[in-house]
Amino acid sequence: MPIVHNPDERFYILPLANDSVLIGGFLRESKPIFLNGVPDTFNYSLLPDNWDDFHWILNNAIKRFPILGESEYDTIITGADSYTPDGRLIMNESAEIDNYFVASGTNGNGIAVAGGVGKYIAELIHTGNTDLSTWPIDIRRFMRLHTNKRFLKDRLREIPGQQYSLKYPTYGMSLYRTGRKLRVSALHPKLQAAGAVFGEVLGYERPLFFNLDESEKSENIEDLSKQGTFGKARWFNIVKREYNACRKGVAVIDMTSFTKYELKSANRSVVDFLQMLCANNIDKPIGTVIHTGMLNEQGGYENDCSVIRLDDYHFLLISPTSQSTRSMKWLKSHVPEDGSIFLSDVTSLYTALNVIGPKAKYLLAELSDENFNDFARMTCREIDVGFVSHIYAMRLTHTGEDGFMLYIPSEYALCVYEQLMEQGKDYGIINAGYKEIEFVVLITVIYLFFVVSYFAQRTLRIERMYAFWGQDIDKTTTPFDLNREFRVSFDKEFIGKEALLRQKKEGIQKRFIQFLLEDHDKDADPWPWSGEPIYRNGEFCGFVTSTAYGFTLGKQVGTSGISKIMAKVF
Repeated sequence: MPIVHNPDERFYILPLANDSVLIGGFLRESKPIFLNGVPDTFNYSLLPDNWDDFHWILNNAIKRFPILGESEYDTIITGADSYTPDGRLIMNESAEIDNYFVASGTNGNGIAVAGGVGKYIAELIHTGNTDLSTWPIDIRRFMRLHTNKRFLKDRLREIPGQQYSLKYPTYGMSLYRTGRKLRVSALHPKLQAAGAVFGEVLGYERPLFFNLDESEKSENIEDLSKQGTFGKARWFNIVKREYNACRKGVAVIDMTSFTKYELKSANRSVVDFLQMLCANNIDKPIGTVIHTGMLNEQGGYENDCSVIRLDDYHFLLISPTSQSTRSMKWLKSHVPEDGSIFLSDVTSLYTALNVIGPKAKYLLAELSDENFNDFARMTCREIDVGFVSHIYAMRLTHTGEDGFMLYIPSEYALCVYEQLMEQGKDYGIINAGYKEIEFVVLITVIYLFFVVSYFAQRTLRIERMYAFWGQDIDKTTTPFDLNREFRVSFDKEFIGKEALLRQKKEGIQKRFIQFLLEDHDKDADPWPWSGEPIYRNGEFCGFVTSTAYGFTLGKQVGTSGISKIMAKVF
């Protein structure tokens, strides 16, 4: 039976069998109920009639279908429904309780999704695995903070109404107005004062870009999306300026939201533990940074991370922000029960600053006695910067550009930051924003400082064909799919090894590629934003996973995982 939806006026009409119609809709702001738990006697009972709120929906329906104004209205049904903090399902095994599986939060779509949800959960319970990648609805995308009742009361007011809201592309960053500023870095006030427009990932506020137009100052990207577009964004020139600063000068990037774990033991047990979990060899000299995947039994990525060897039996592990709950669940599920390995989430203990660009080493040399000329890539040292000691410095930037990651005890972060910015005036220093990795770039007009954002960083990494977990990588993606065999050590045992050896023998199922749009007008044409289908010679072969405008390439650039049929062609 056909249903008429009118998203602009926020109502729908469903014809019924007895020559009547059902009219419903979604208010822009809903009313949370049962804040202290659903009563035992409720059992999806109806709520008192609410003509005051429904009158707005009814008037919109009559405006679109005037004949409804001549009709009689028999019954109003006021009920309750359940919603999650982001309006999507929650599925998978609980992060807190083993063998406790969740399939809930259908947000009014229970009948429509029942078949797929049932199949997925049944496979998960029976085999412990499924071929489906369901990260957008995985329960592990949340943290304990998302169960706070006051947060839920605030956030859930806006969730149901989003069903009829047009969502302009923002590279996956949340647009919520409510329940914000739960987690911020020590530098948040500085970035806020510089005009940062913030997005949020797992409750963490991260600058998307720095809006320098005083007439359009806003802390929330939604304010700048009211006149949004699926084409060239209003922040295009801002991102271009930030991007060029990272490529040609020096920028300071707040990347504190990255998930950080400390692992150590009294003997080799922590080394053996990480060797089994990681596909790459982590038994490297002290001071080595190792990029590696943690794979499942099917050879797919459960975590894409960096492991830093601080001492013989002491490691720091860095994971994407969004993977905090998921990666901790994976680590805890494999850590020995004898207590031989110490595992701790130290995300809040360190402020992470990315000093990026060709002038980065010259700036740091002004503030440290360290010799940065012989500081090898993918290595880590403990250094002093300005007045602050015991900073972990690593020569990498997560973009392919030259520079250094600084992990600073958080109480000293402001001191280090201000000294970098002051000393960096002679180098035209910048700050950059962050999402999976966002860069924050502050601007001081006198010295040509400006802020670089997540969008600028995203362009840098896509031009370099750097794949990110949650965007380009999921649990079904293997190192071979990404051409990352060089990050796999087959001369040791690790989870997923047998699956990779089978894939190596049988051939790859898909391949991660980069593409350019040759005949695309950036000013007039719609932009790709991810999720678009890709065809080759008229044959479908995959979907776009990440996109950006490549300022160096002068074209739209994107990445995709293409199917087995086309993998050999590329």
